[in-house]
Amino acid sequence: MQTPPLPGDGPAFRPRPPSHRARFARAATRLTIRPLEHLIPDNELGIAITRRVLATLMAGAAVTARDVRVTPVDHGTRDHGRIKGEWTEPAGARSGARTDGVVLYIHGSGYNLCSTRTHRPLVTRIAEQTRMTVFSTEYRLAPRHVFPAAAEDVERAYDWLLAQGWRPDQVVVAGDSAGGHLTLDLALVLLRAGRALPAGLVMFSPLVDPSCDLIEQREQVVPDPMISAAGVRRLLAHYLAGTDPRHPRLTHVVTEDEQLPPTLIQAGGAEFLAADAHHLHDMLRAGGTDVTLEVWPGQMHVFQAAARMVPEADRALRRATRFMVDALESRAAAAGGSAVTA
Repeated sequence: MQTPPLPGDGPAFRPRPPSHRARFARAATRLTIRPLEHLIPDNELGIAITRRVLATLMAGAAVTARDVRVTPVDHGTRDHGRIKGEWTEPAGARSGARTDGVVLYIHGSGYNLCSTRTHRPLVTRIAEQTRMTVFSTEYRLAPRHVFPAAAEDVERAYDWLLAQGWRPDQVVVAGDSAGGHLTLDLALVLLRAGRALPAGLVMFSPLVDPSCDLIEQREQVVPDPMISAAGVRRLLAHYLAGTDPRHPRLTHVVTEDEQLPPTLIQAGGAEFLAADAHHLHDMLRAGGTDVTLEVWPGQMHVFQAAARMVPEADRALRRATRFMVDALESRAAAAGGSAVTA
């Protein structure tokens, strides 16, 4: 079942000038959120304060889908350790829920800040639009838990998902910001271990260069309305805990003989992580991956989560969820159309 396109929004991405609401949101963010970077201390107390502020702001900007059911998961397993997250499933008599695929969603956080709760509205909209079940996974956060804790948790969550009966070709992995970084890490871990790969990858505003050199260069041309490159570097330092950011599981290098599943990358033109998105796109394309990059003019970091604020959020997410469904169906067709009810 294909996700229907919005009127006038065909398969080809056609950049359009940002809406008036997007321009207003960007200006308001620059005047209200950006100054907080210099007011909140860079310690555990400051991170706790930032978590509360960010959760409040995200809740105010988000729209939660109605016809979904959210079920918390928090239990220990013998083979996979503690698994924590949320199942989000299409619900209602007319849900038309798919049983041939699942989305593993990895929330952003700067490796310090967010949770499945802050990203629940976005995840419910993914479930509603794809008609697929989504498992939104938690992972341990800095500063209490440092590299490679988050990457290990995501890998265990993926293996646990397969243990529930899903095949790799029935899984689409998606993530935003640091969750995009973890999405790429998971795909490369699987590839280099000779394991079967997911059906597709989707990354919103992915972090790619944790040294922050790319965003620092872009900041000279396009200052981000939310935070400075120096602020990002301080935040990531809590997770790195002295590890060189050029560690191969932090700065990922995809070689020319490494092909990942079909991949969609979306970023905002007003954020400096657009530099990371361009770098990732070029690196994957050089390796032969079927990769699509969409940079939405004038949009901020993970604008897809701000559907209450900007109309482009829903348009972008519909394109992303259509990509998820198409990736799943293409893999199923290549495998002979077999499906399993989980």
